[in-house]
Amino acid sequence: MNDTTATPVTRMRPPPRPVANLFGFCGYAINRFLHDDGQQRAAALTFTSLLAMVPLLAVSFAIFAAFPAYESLKGRVQSFLFEQFVPSVGAEVQGYLEQFTAQTGQLTAVGIVFLAVSAVMLLMTISSTFNRIWKVKQTRGVISRLLVFWAVLTLTPMLFGASISLSSYLFAAARASGVESVTGNLTRFAFVIPFLLQTAGLMVLYLVMPNFPVRRRDAMIGGLVAGIMLDLLKRGFGLYVTNFPTYETIYGAMATVPIFLMWVYFSWMVVIFGAEVTAALPEWRHGSRNPRQEGMTPLRKLSAALAVLNALHRASLQGETLSERRLTQTTRVGPQEQGWAAERLRKKQYITRTDKNGWVLSRDLSQVDLATLYTDLGLDLGGRLPERLRDAAWLRRFAELKTGLSASQQEIFATDLKSLLAPADPSSEPLPDEDHEEDEDGKPGFKLYARVLGLVGLGTLAQGS
Repeated sequence: MNDTTATPVTRMRPPPRPVANLFGFCGYAINRFLHDDGQQRAAALTFTSLLAMVPLLAVSFAIFAAFPAYESLKGRVQSFLFEQFVPSVGAEVQGYLEQFTAQTGQLTAVGIVFLAVSAVMLLMTISSTFNRIWKVKQTRGVISRLLVFWAVLTLTPMLFGASISLSSYLFAAARASGVESVTGNLTRFAFVIPFLLQTAGLMVLYLVMPNFPVRRRDAMIGGLVAGIMLDLLKRGFGLYVTNFPTYETIYGAMATVPIFLMWVYFSWMVVIFGAEVTAALPEWRHGSRNPRQEGMTPLRKLSAALAVLNALHRASLQGETLSERRLTQTTRVGPQEQGWAAERLRKKQYITRTDKNGWVLSRDLSQVDLATLYTDLGLDLGGRLPERLRDAAWLRRFAELKTGLSASQQEIFATDLKSLLAPADPSSEPLPDEDHEEDEDGKPGFKLYARVLGLVGLGTLAQGS
């Protein structure tokens, strides 16, 4: 007899949606990193870092020397940096760099200029790398970039020294007041300080360097991811160098050089991946899943262009211009699609930038139909057919079909853009408020902020000297 008892089929439950989204986003960020040539960019930054490391240290030491109160902290800050952020070979690298920086005092004015250029080259390479990650076509002005770079070079070592000085003062005060027994357990968590420093530094880097309105929350997430990866990399790299002394066996006394190079290279890969995570977060929220701009479908391109035109049309009805941030908030499309659409529409003179770097319409939408926009975006089957195939029978039939398709498209897309984008009720679609005043660099008060930082850096150096 046949057994008619049904055997229950066990089905694997799909992973929870947050977990699936997390894995999906990680895959998207990795694909984005590979598509943007993250490894090659890290290699370029490694080479530039080697050229700029001595100039950066020389500038930092000069700042410490300008302030007698910070002079005693110079050695402690330097030792802290190399102990915490360069595993295993920090002492050797520190010794070499001390010798190199000691010679900078003998340089002529021309040599000092070349040192400064090397330091600025590193910051410019970082800025261009981040602009590529955020798909930014337009860079900042020279003055704004130089002011930010100068502020980073001058204020960072002073703030770092002040934080260590404050920590030392608090611990000394705790011992003197007899409360060391209460605060002693807190010293066990001292390892968190370097992690917080590098995470905060990465967050600021992701906010300041790209010429793009980055959300603070996205920069914080990217900085946290990169900070965790750097900490894991430091521990893993230290274990590898200690337990598998391959480089010492091959290179002997010169092993410090390749080990340090590998460490700088892997560190830059982590920093770039954190930037990819930061840039990918808004794209993921808006439904983008393809890191390749050329992979955008014609429908997505047309939708993005219409979204940009719609936002600027609504703004024109209210007599306003839209900054980069407000345009992003209004269109609600991914940064990748919006960047492509805005650049294409600008080239075809549909939109233009104002003197304050806001976006406005530059054409009367009632005089442009959807078919014209479709053609201007390069989405139709325009262009001439290959002459070398003019005798092919199939090509003649295809040409007839193409002509019929173009005629049908012209008829279907005959609606003018103003009628298509006319809001049913303008009061029901208010434009988002401007949370922060933006300047021509597309960031809240960026140029003013950069000028203030640069002047503060110059003023503090002048006061210290």
